Formats: sequence, structure tokens, C-alpha cells
Amino acid sequence: MSRSRVIRLENIQQFQAIQVLSDPGAVGGPVVIPNCMQVVINWSLADGKTGHNVLYGRSAGVPAPTQAMADAIKTALTTGAAWTAFAATIAPANSLASVSLRSVHTAFQPIITSAGAASPGTGTTSSLPNEVALAVTLRTGLTGPQNRGRIFIPGYANVNVDSGNVVLPACMTATTTWAQGFIAIFSGQSLTLVIGQRERAAYTGITGTQHPARAAASVPVTQLLVRDNHWDSQRRRGLR
Repeated sequence: MSRSRVIRLENIQQFQAIQVLSDPGAVGGPVVIPNCMQVVINWSLADGKTGHNVLYGRSAGVPAPTQAMADAIKTALTTGAAWTAFAATIAPANSLASVSLRSVHTAFQPIITSAGAASPGTGTTSSLPNEVALAVTLRTGLTGPQNRGRIFIPGYANVNVDSGNVVLPACMTATTTWAQGFIAIFSGQSLTLVIGQRERAAYTGITGTQHPARAAASVPVTQLLVRDNHWDSQRRRGLR
């Protein structure tokens, strides 16, 4: 006869779930980073949903975003040989709709959005699902997770899926070339493309490492590239 065993519930330690991708030292509230502004690329997707890529530009003093600056950045992103090659990878039902600027030198500043028409993709096939994206890595001259970033580009045409369900090499090249141009585009508006670092409180990591508090800061981006040929995803852009 098998023997059962009774365990008293009060003797069981409760398991607490943790979000391993979150920053344990994150300080809540609005984004405030000295001398920086958010530069947001807004995408219009085929089913009416939107996607956003958030970048940061640092100015020599307090940022003063204007309509003319937003229009100039949008125009620079959507003209020239790099855009032409990149746009050919984007399905025609998707478009780079606008660019929005907001100073984050202090909290609660207004958003200024470019006024020009959307720039659609020129690809010849239908779109991949909204949540499918290609990750562009932003590198700096420093190492460590806080000194690099990623943006997820949406809207690719399904012709860019190579055998094995990976990204077609030409698509990777076109995306990297277009994204690398961000540095010069920002410079043309007297901005330095940076990784924006929010204020962080001190915390102890899960391995016992002590992480000191960090004031809000920014680190110049030196390179943008597509590192691998795997499709990524942003579930928030999905159909549900």
C-alpha cells in the first residue's frame, strides 16, 4: 500500500514571480534626461495600427524642438539612395508616417510632429504580420547593457523572408545602411544621436552584485547595424 504524506501549508514558502527583463533600479515617472529630446519615428501599418521607434538626440544646451526640425528629420529619413533601397523592403501598405519630437530636459514638454505626407514602402508584395520586425542594434564606445540599445523596424514585405525563414541578406544590408544614416541626420540638426539613460536607483542583483545609483545621462551612438538574420517580434503590434 502506498503511503501519502501531508505537508502543512504554512510551512511552504511562497514563490514570487519576477520580470527578468525589467530594470530593478528603474525610477518611475516621466523620462527626464539632461539636454536631450526624444525623436520618435512613427510607422503606419496596413491594418491602421501604429509602430514607434524611440531615439534620443542630445543638444549642446536645452533642446528646443520645432516644427521645422521635425519636418527636416522626416525628409532626411525618407529621401536619398539609402531610403530608396530600404523602402523597397517595406510593403506598400505600410509607411513611415511622421517624426515626433519632445524635449525631455524637463518633464511634460509638448510633442511636435512633422506635417508632411506619409512615405509608403515601395515593396512589391504583401506585408509580414504587424508583430514581425527586424532589430537594429545601437552601439556606443562603451560596453554593458546600459550603453547599447535596439529599435524594432516594422512593415517588411514578405519577399524578404529567405529560405529557412531568415532575413534576406539584401534586406539586412539595406536596413543597416539606412539606419546608419541616423547619426548624420541628427548631426544636421545639431543633435548627437545617443542612448538615453534614465535615472536609476541603487539595487542588489539576483547574484548579489551591488549596482550603484545612476543619474540620468546619455552616451553617443557610434554604430547602428542589423546583427543577425533572425526575425524579431513586438507582440504589442500584433492583431490582438
